[in-house]
Amino acid sequence: LVSGTSGTGKTLLSVQFLYNGITYFDEAGVFVTFEESPSDIIKNAHVFGWNLPRLIEEGKLFILDASPDPEGQDIVGNFDLSALIERLQYAIRKYKAKRVSIDSMTAVFQQYEAMGVVRREIFRLVARLKILSVTTVITTERSEEYGPVASFGVEEFVSDNVVIVRNVLEGERRRRTVEILKLRGTTHMKP
Repeated sequence: LVSGTSGTGKTLLSVQFLYNGITYFDEAGVFVTFEESPSDIIKNAHVFGWNLPRLIEEGKLFILDASPDPEGQDIVGNFDLSALIERLQYAIRKYKAKRVSIDSMTAVFQQYEAMGVVRREIFRLVARLKILSVTTVITTERSEEYGPVASFGVEEFVSDNVVIVRNVLEGERRRRTVEILKLRGTTHMKP
């Protein structure tokens, strides 16, 4: 889980995770976007010299556009992620992906009021990704630099690792920081 306020580099980190996996380890990847269009993601990656269109053409990267309908829609009744989970599973199997980036968890669920349903769907999504044996980076938006880690109170508990990225104003200068809050299976806090 990568958590941070707007502009801290969450999307960039999640794209780099896939790009490096493909480039250095020959591990195909799937990027799920809920906010930015695939063309914007490709354009922003190009600034760093990352040729995503080539990786897509070679079948090593797939961008699953799950952004909401720009016309908007009323959310009524029960909600679940079954269709998205199936689309994601299909893409993972088709491309033999070893890595997945989901950007962002907040964008998926912020429109829903039933927190119990949101928590259930987060658990279902994470459980399916574990069954598929993919390494996943999920981004989530924080409202404050030093506020709660995530919006729904469950993301950090279902994640094996939690990274907090910050863009802190100190005087007249910005300072970017990365905090490893949780790294399951390691002794990252011990000297």
